[in-house]
Order: sequence, then C-alpha cells, then structure tokens
Amino acid sequence: MSLEELERLNLPIETISNVLRNNDGVSLDMVLRYILFKSGNEENFHLYSETIFIDLMDVAKRFNNDIGKLALDSIINMTASETGRNLISRGLAGRLISFTLKKDSVLADHACKALANITRSEEKCKEVAEEFIDACSWGDLMNAVSDKSYNEKGLRLEYLAQVVGNMTQCQEFRSDLLSPITGYFQRLLSTLIQGSTVIERRGIASAVFNCMLDPEKHLILLNEPFEILPVLLYPLAGPEEYEESEYEKLPIELQYLPDDKTREPDSEIRLLLLKCLLLLCRTRQPRIFVRDNGTYLILREYHKWEKDARLILATENVVDVLIRTEDEIGVNDLASVDVPSDMAEKFNKMDNDYVSSARLNV
Repeated sequence: MSLEELERLNLPIETISNVLRNNDGVSLDMVLRYILFKSGNEENFHLYSETIFIDLMDVAKRFNNDIGKLALDSIINMTASETGRNLISRGLAGRLISFTLKKDSVLADHACKALANITRSEEKCKEVAEEFIDACSWGDLMNAVSDKSYNEKGLRLEYLAQVVGNMTQCQEFRSDLLSPITGYFQRLLSTLIQGSTVIERRGIASAVFNCMLDPEKHLILLNEPFEILPVLLYPLAGPEEYEESEYEKLPIELQYLPDDKTREPDSEIRLLLLKCLLLLCRTRQPRIFVRDNGTYLILREYHKWEKDARLILATENVVDVLIRTEDEIGVNDLASVDVPSDMAEKFNKMDNDYVSSARLNV
C-alpha cells in the first residue's frame, strides 16, 4: 500500500484492534503499516491509547519476525513523545524487557529503542528499573550490555547502553550499579573504551556522568575496585610521548601508549568525560587524587589536539582547578563558593562569547 493510500485511510480504533488481535497476515501487515505511518505524527492522538499499546505488544509477543518488528516500530514512534511514554504502564515495560533479554529474539533491538525512549524521564526510569528487577537480575542486564554475543540472532542491543545511561538518573539504580561486590559498574566501563558504536559509548558515558553527581562517591570511584580515572582519561589520550619523569606520574594504563593510539572521535562523549573530570575536582581529596595522577599531562596534550571550542573551554575549566594549589583554592567544596548572580551571568556570557567567536573563526 502506497503512502498516499495510507494517508487517505482513517480506520476506527475498533477496526484496528480487531485486526491486531487476529492472525490474518495480509490484514495485519496493512494495519501495522497504517499505524506506523500515522504514529509518526502526534496529531493522530486517537492512536495514542493504552489499548493500542497492549494490542501492539500482543502482536510482538505472537510474532518473533518482521510482523513483530513492525508492531514495535510503532511503539518506538509513539514513545518518542511524552504523551506516548506516559501511556506505558509497568506491565507493558516488562514485556519490552522480555523481548530485549530473550536470547533468540529478533525483536530485541527494537525493544531496546522503545525502552530508551521510555526511560528518558526519571519517573519512568524508576518504573522500568522495578520491572527489570521483577523480570530478571541486574546480572542479566549487564550481560546483555557487555556481551555482544548475548543475542543468538546477532543483534548488538546497542541501545541497551542508552537505557542503562537513562536509568542512572535513579538513585536506587545507581546504588545497585555501584555495589563493589557485583562488579556491574566495572563491566560497563569496558564498553566506554571498547564499544564499537557511538550509541553504546554515549550510553555508558552518560551512566558514568550520572554516577559522578554524588560527591560522596568520588573517592570510592577513584580507588579500587573501580579506579575510574584512567578509564576517563584513556579516550582523551593520544600517542604523544612524555618525559620519563612525566611517565612516572601517569597511571600505568596511560603509560607508553602505542603510536597508533587515537582519541575518542565523538565530541559529545569527550565533553561528558571532561565534565566527569570537573565533577571529580569538586572536593579536596578527590581533587588531590586527580591532580597527583597525571591528569594535567593528558589534558595538556589533548588541549593541543582539540578543535571544538566547547571542549577546549571544558578542558580549560578542569586545568584551571588542577594548576592551583589547595592553599590557593582555599575551600574543600568548590560548590560551596558563593558566586553573585550578576558575576555568574557575566562568566556565562564570556564562555558563550568565546565559543561563538571560535565558531566564526573556523
């Protein structure tokens, strides 16, 4: 059926539901394509109902094939909007989790994308986290994220990393993730360095950033078993050589890197890593640790390489803290420094002007 024919159709909800609930392949394919076409426009609000969501999920449950993918494509469309996300009940999220973690599912990638949409808001994150606990163990989730052979149909489940990143908005999930006993967080960190797609690495970078928001966790993350600093610096490091005395200051993971060592190509991931480093500099003891373990050396060479004005500025923000002594800083918690609102506005304007002028000069 052509786009023009789909546009002219105006099927009532009752007809749509009746077709979705039977197994007539031809009719089912036509109605699914109709829903997919219409669901791309939120103005077709009559389709945004829990009944339609349930019927689409039932189709996906019955058809682990292209028919099921079409059903989930419509759910992906509809959950891209807040209206659609709010219609997803806990039970429906649980079905998507089942599709994601079932090893022989050809629907897993589609289910991951829908979950990535649903978990954008903190409220929905809590619901989905509870559904994960009910449906599986956190170990199953970490296996699916970190083991690229998890899905027997060869699907990468790359959007599952984005789901994890979204779910770290929730304090409860962060606490479980950072348990030193389970090793869950460490398994995610390998994806930040070794993940072959930007989507995977961005998802884990956002998870790491969210885990940094609690300053009480900073020293814990810097020390064993997490040792987060080399993980943050490695994607920013290049093949540059250092003086022998400088090598001694670097973590062993960052010493004598090969001549073909490249930096993280995605600017948004690099920005998140720089923001993580700045968060670690918030209080005195983590700040000293970051300063004493060669961070400045890596950022010095990175600053020479970086061309994005936003990231140059972000690098300088970290370096400005690191090159000052603790006596010069004079406070434990940088967040406790009271900056008058007029001065904060002035500094923000200076930063924005710097970034804008740099873009004009490119």
